[in-house]
Amino acid sequence: MNPRWILAMVFLAFWIFSELYLFRLLRHWPSPSFRWLFALLWFGLPVLLLGMTLLRSVLPSVVSLWAANLLFVVLVSKIVAFILVGSINLFYLVSTPAADVQGLVHSRREFLRQTFAVAAALPFFTFLYGLVRTASDFQVVRQRLRLPGFPKKLGVLKVVQISDIHTGSILQRSTMQKMVDAVMAEQADLILFTGDLVNNTSDEVLPFISILGQLSAPLGVYSVLGNHDYGDYYRWDDAESKQANLQAMYDAHAKMGWNLLLNSNVKIAESEGQSFYLAGGENWGAHLNFKRYGDLAKTLNGIPEEACVVLMSHDPSHWEAEILETKRVGLTLSGHTHGFQFGVEIPGFKWSPSQYVYKQWAGLYSNNGQYLYVNRGTGCIGYSGRVGIRPEISVFELTGLEG
Repeated sequence: MNPRWILAMVFLAFWIFSELYLFRLLRHWPSPSFRWLFALLWFGLPVLLLGMTLLRSVLPSVVSLWAANLLFVVLVSKIVAFILVGSINLFYLVSTPAADVQGLVHSRREFLRQTFAVAAALPFFTFLYGLVRTASDFQVVRQRLRLPGFPKKLGVLKVVQISDIHTGSILQRSTMQKMVDAVMAEQADLILFTGDLVNNTSDEVLPFISILGQLSAPLGVYSVLGNHDYGDYYRWDDAESKQANLQAMYDAHAKMGWNLLLNSNVKIAESEGQSFYLAGGENWGAHLNFKRYGDLAKTLNGIPEEACVVLMSHDPSHWEAEILETKRVGLTLSGHTHGFQFGVEIPGFKWSPSQYVYKQWAGLYSNNGQYLYVNRGTGCIGYSGRVGIRPEISVFELTGLEG
């Protein structure tokens, strides 16, 4: 049997057990007279949301997307509460003498009910806030970097990076417009997008082409593909359909006025023997068995050894695996991790589950004068919200070593 089916069955069994356990605990709360109404809401709401999620081919896509996200919030809240309440109850049963258990059943049940209310409310409102607020609360992160070989004539070059838009997860068009307006307000010389425009198929971007097409800069808008942009996570009828989807992706970039770099490079400026090149590699990752479409040698082909190079490569694991050893790339711009869309970032402390998979998962990193910047993403995948890790617009001021 497929391991994914086994995992799904285990999760389903766990979910059903937790639902029945909590319902048995709560069915007479706050009053036995509301038991049937409580049962209807307890079991009916998740089933309704699941049905709306599965009917995405019939319902408007945004309705199914909202339903899927609300289902996620409800399930996470219940599971967190189940783990806490179940652990407390198990500890109580193990540590309390059998003779005392019966006499304390009512008080224990009431305590567990109150614990459930708190334990479920905290993740519910946290993830709901992340859905309706944090996902569109864009942070602008600024960096000033000095790069060797950077043409003096350019002075200070202002570059904006966005990444991981994931149009298939956008709940409101206003969120996309807000992001575009924030980028344009920076009046950048150059705008770069480092991959993952969609979740699965190219048609996800179609409703947003008119908005994303508003992005413009004097030196142009350039882009690369991310692992989600190739259609690898969709079950196609045949190879021709998948190739047509990829061509539609190329066409979408062109319609928006974005210059898509496919293992290629372009000279942005040259002056007094100094040149600045922008290179864009296709997706290449060192972790999790992602397909490797990138070809670094091809991407850097034709660039003079002494040129200043900024490279767009979607997956940050590419940096240590291949890019650093070339000693030719002053700055690599990546995305991909989203900061796991969950974590803690406060002055002096940064944590996310993403760090257990990716050594470089958010922000600026350096090694012997070569820089990597990992954008936290402007969009979401799976859960269309963020908790603790805000969506990011990165703004760089690039200059030479003597600038």
